[in-house]
Amino acid sequence: MLGGGYVALEQAQLFGHLGTRVTVLVRSRLARGEEPEIAAAISDAFAADGIDVIEDVQLTAVRRDADKVVVATSGGELGADRLLVATGRRPRTDGLALDAVGVELGAGGEVLVGDDMSTTNPRVWAAGDVTGNPQFVYVAAKQGAIAVENAFDGTGRHIDYSAMPRITFTTPTIASAGMTEAQAHAQGIDCTCRVLDLENVPRAIVGRSAHGVVKLVAERDSGRVLGVHLLAEGAGDAVLAGVYAIEAGRTVGDLADSWDPYLTIGEAIHLASLAFTRDPSKLSCCAA
Repeated sequence: MLGGGYVALEQAQLFGHLGTRVTVLVRSRLARGEEPEIAAAISDAFAADGIDVIEDVQLTAVRRDADKVVVATSGGELGADRLLVATGRRPRTDGLALDAVGVELGAGGEVLVGDDMSTTNPRVWAAGDVTGNPQFVYVAAKQGAIAVENAFDGTGRHIDYSAMPRITFTTPTIASAGMTEAQAHAQGIDCTCRVLDLENVPRAIVGRSAHGVVKLVAERDSGRVLGVHLLAEGAGDAVLAGVYAIEAGRTVGDLADSWDPYLTIGEAIHLASLAFTRDPSKLSCCAA
């Protein structure tokens, strides 16, 4: 498997669970777009599944040798029965002559759009993967709706990615919403974070799936939630609470004081918010 993004992660584990011996070659690190704590934990999960991960490797050539595929890398050669390439997708805008109508493209061939999905030609709008924005079905759907309403009805709608969720369907599941700690620092935001292992979350304990982590990123002065990141079974459903918290401008104090049902994986977010002021490992169940 060549690649370390969400498609590579899902496919590598899928084939691994079907009994295939899988080796993943990654140019940098596995799940590099996620928080380092989550990337490390999913790497441990892959190791437990018997999936080999080789990071910081450069692919130099691929050739067939009899019934094998030989992959030449900066660290030597590897042989395999099959090679699956999952290194991302590029917009197919070649040959559309967009420059002839004044539609500007980015360095990767993507159509450059504003947050209203307009291009540099006021009569041309674009939506979906071709824009170079996050390549998820629900992102394309929202962009498409905004583009149509703005183009035909002049509604002036704008897209906001600040609370956008992303889910990688591994076991356990990776689910995130909002900024990572690194992204907050890159934007000059003074932030503070808390990381909580799932062995502190009752639902994970009773479900015997305590391998995982939750991380909250918050603005230091205000406590406003900037990012919610989970690695857990059921994380894809639980992260919706993080989406709503970010959209509503809630603080970690708000989350700590809010209702939270006991024995759900969503309680991990509540417990992580409590971690800003106390030690969750010393709390009893249903801690308030």
